[in-house]
Amino acid sequence: MMKKHFFLMNLFFLFLVACSSGYEAIEKIPKVANLYDSTQPTSVSSIDPTYGIIDQPFILYGNFPGTISDMKIYFGKKRAVLNATNGKCITGLVPKEPNGYNQVSLVIGKDSIAPANFTFRYRQSKSMKTICGKLGPDNKWMNDADYAGTPIDAVSLGETHYVQTVAGVKSDNIFLIESGWGNRLFLLSIDDGTITKLSTPAALCHPAVPTSRDKFYATTFWSGNRTIYTFKKENSWTFNTTGITISSSDYPGDKVCSMTFAEDDNLLYCVDSQGRIAEINLSDKSYKIYTTADQKPAGLDASNFGGLIIPSAATDKTPLAKQVPKSFDTWEGSYITYSKVHHCFFLSFAAENAIYKYVKNSDNTWTCQLYAGGNGQGVSIGDRLTDAQFNSPHGLVVNADGDIFVVSKGSNSWTKGGDARIQKISADAVEIAAGNSDGTLTNGTTPVEATFQYPRDIAIDIDGNYFIAGGTDGTVRKLSIE
Repeated sequence: MMKKHFFLMNLFFLFLVACSSGYEAIEKIPKVANLYDSTQPTSVSSIDPTYGIIDQPFILYGNFPGTISDMKIYFGKKRAVLNATNGKCITGLVPKEPNGYNQVSLVIGKDSIAPANFTFRYRQSKSMKTICGKLGPDNKWMNDADYAGTPIDAVSLGETHYVQTVAGVKSDNIFLIESGWGNRLFLLSIDDGTITKLSTPAALCHPAVPTSRDKFYATTFWSGNRTIYTFKKENSWTFNTTGITISSSDYPGDKVCSMTFAEDDNLLYCVDSQGRIAEINLSDKSYKIYTTADQKPAGLDASNFGGLIIPSAATDKTPLAKQVPKSFDTWEGSYITYSKVHHCFFLSFAAENAIYKYVKNSDNTWTCQLYAGGNGQGVSIGDRLTDAQFNSPHGLVVNADGDIFVVSKGSNSWTKGGDARIQKISADAVEIAAGNSDGTLTNGTTPVEATFQYPRDIAIDIDGNYFIAGGTDGTVRKLSIE
């Protein structure tokens, strides 16, 4: 598809040359004349085509001053890659954007043009495929030595728990973790299709990746003193301790499932099974514990207490009693992520079948409020507060548009797909991104035809693809929406 698009782009470039040149002689390096009419205002007249898909070539017609480096074209909020201009036409490639009609706008220098009803109808394509492991309820881990040299699409995996992405050469690398009853860490290289087993100090949680995307941090899944470990590309992904250990008397939660960064790469956050948040300062190697009053550990050292988590005031949709989680799952029941779009944290609580929004205040207290679900167990769609249901929500991730993708692990027999779904929270609505209740494990023709068996976690790569730790179905799957 890309080769075809680049071929078409070359044709468009030749089109510009043909439109610009009155010479009959063939030049070795054709020059594009500037046809901008300075006596006329900057304008946009039409776009061709008016509908299409990602990476499709387009031509914008009008009257344009300046060079291609001065110009920006947006489809909705997404900026297009531009190729050439002759002052009358601009050629480029359609960016990934929301499905449906999106406003087309032009920015040249400080001037912006967005004609009314000037839209492009974008058609999203969606797919689900297995990139590692084999779909099935009876998959088992191979012997460690057998993974060496085996392509990622030919290996067998057991129960997969956590996934995270870091920068690769062309595509992102993926880290796969098995916690719970085992202790395995794998590096999946999409670039060369290989899987490498790495050493780990213990069973780990979902890792946190800083802005540089060249390393990750994780701590132990099981209860006890929690050492913070770092894995760096420059050290061939061997683990090292950060020199920080959170005392079990300060932070006695049964499990820690995930970690995240927020705006500052010196501050690392995790949540335990009882909803307590630990803020770890990587610079001065200290930590603070934030907790609701009823979950405050009796042995918490006063110097390590950060502040209280308090519920938001009641709203017309949410009574005060529902603004803070009160039921907890002591297995893999709470996950944390941060949104740089919303500038807050989102936490999932399986026992509440709900997603909560957490904000750290300037006085070191945290405010918590119900954000989606909390309407009993299920996979219903609709308004995020009044209609939506989640089924044991686990891992969650936020994309660049602020959409939250949540793994509903499910609760029923796997022969019904566990009633597991990947659910998407967009603005005030919840919809199904992938999954159904059919009894056969499959990727389906479309993501909503795919079935899962107790999936656990989700991560997003630099290109906006989603990777799902399939849990009992023994896979890592890729959900593409473009």
